Amino acid sequence: MELYFSENLKKIDEESRSSFGYSENILMENAGSGCYRELLNLYGECRLLKAGITVVCGKGNNGGDGFVLSRYLFNSGFNVKTVILADPGSYAGTAKQNLDILINLGAEIVEVSEESGLSFFLEILDTTNILIDAIFGTGLSREIEGFLKTVVGAVNEKGGKNGLNENKEFDIICVDAPSGLNCDTGAFLGAGIKNGIKKIFTFGGLKVGFFVNEGEKLLLGEKATVIDINHPKKLLKKYSAGINLITEAAISKCFSGRKKTGTKFDYGHLLVVAGSSGKSGAAYMASFAGLKGGAGLVTAAVPSKLNDIMGTKTTEIMTYPVAGGDSGFFTESGASDISKNILKGKTAVVIGPGIGIDKETKMFLRRLIFEIKVPLVLDADALNILSEDMGYLKEISARTDVVLTPHFKEMERLSGVFRKDIESDSLSAGKKFTEEFGVYLVLKGPSMFIFDKKGRHISIQGIHSPLLASGGSGDILSGLIGSFICGGISIYEAIRCAAFITAYSAKNLEGLYGDFGAGAVKIAENIPNSINLIRSGKRTADKGDFI
Repeated sequence: MELYFSENLKKIDEESRSSFGYSENILMENAGSGCYRELLNLYGECRLLKAGITVVCGKGNNGGDGFVLSRYLFNSGFNVKTVILADPGSYAGTAKQNLDILINLGAEIVEVSEESGLSFFLEILDTTNILIDAIFGTGLSREIEGFLKTVVGAVNEKGGKNGLNENKEFDIICVDAPSGLNCDTGAFLGAGIKNGIKKIFTFGGLKVGFFVNEGEKLLLGEKATVIDINHPKKLLKKYSAGINLITEAAISKCFSGRKKTGTKFDYGHLLVVAGSSGKSGAAYMASFAGLKGGAGLVTAAVPSKLNDIMGTKTTEIMTYPVAGGDSGFFTESGASDISKNILKGKTAVVIGPGIGIDKETKMFLRRLIFEIKVPLVLDADALNILSEDMGYLKEISARTDVVLTPHFKEMERLSGVFRKDIESDSLSAGKKFTEEFGVYLVLKGPSMFIFDKKGRHISIQGIHSPLLASGGSGDILSGLIGSFICGGISIYEAIRCAAFITAYSAKNLEGLYGDFGAGAVKIAENIPNSINLIRSGKRTADKGDFI
């Protein structure tokens, strides 16, 4: 699903009018009426009839959309007040036309345009069950100040989860975007509506800002419903931001089913180089995810001291005791052992989970990855070792396809950019990095940001589950990426699939485990079931289904 920057949507509106003959009236009517239909779907007529509804409208077109919605609510007999935040004479254009219609209909309109009216506004909020936020839309680009900052702050302070049960708290429905949000950066400008957001009825397409920065932390993407206001489809395609939200439908296309006459040799051989003393679990989880992701064969190469432990843990996964690992760590001689004895015939290689950063291990890694000619997934300690010599990464990426899977702190070490700056602008940080180093990148935060090797294609994985907040989730992801590459999926699509399915599997398990305690191994075990659910289209992760 394509995402949009505010400038993209502005161009879509402008070109809809200039090239296709749309009027602003048509677009505003479609927006307001679409909000009305979604509001009915969300609450049902019976609940809405019991609710006190307040529509708060700013001076711009976002306020105009609110006026259209108010008209539909008023004409349908609902208890609705329309609060205008400026003198009626100061409204202009299509917004004014729709305000005038409301006035002519005799709808209840309350002007709150000065500080002196705030006490009355607070009284209105105390009798509100559902508040419609139509104050600022996607065009906001400067900080909110003065009187309007006070109004937005008051709405935000009183917003709550039980709007139809308690007068002192209300649900907030945002028209197009929460007021105060910069829809490009996901940051709030001076003030913002953050609390009590029930739904966002957004027009044309999802905004990038819903998935980054504060927008990501507030899960705005999960709260957004796209309302099609009938823009020309060719313009929606032409002016997309070039950033794609991964969807269940897109992932299902990668798993059309396997031929009944297939053999293990049709689905590749994954090599996982991982583990050290005290961290054999990382090697197990990465290789186990490779198995559950469908690789025909999986070999876990571990320091020789750990081989008996891995042999006990695994059944279907082959293990290889790497020479020189009697101390429980990889040593430089182990690189030659792997290269000569088990690297041949492998389809993809995962290196890094739990290997540590011992001096000998650093020498082992640098020697080994230079020998690898198949797609290479580097995770965890491998990233920390590479961060000490980024010139070496450029050499390797020039020889083979490399996938990096850092979380924000690892990305700070790799890029030299402060973590807080990466978190606040993950898209720019990832794009710049991939352009410079020519690698595929999965930047792991609450969401996952995925970049192809030149930063030309960007995807966001936006499913969230608290079950991912446990050790080993990253090991599962790296093993799954390698597995999907072995299965013949292109590298960029394999990364997208692995990111989505890891989160989907965790979300799917919430129905059984709640919000903690499942663990990474259970998430991996649930991968085949999750793929089957995605492929069948019968259930979604949002419902927490489990079979």
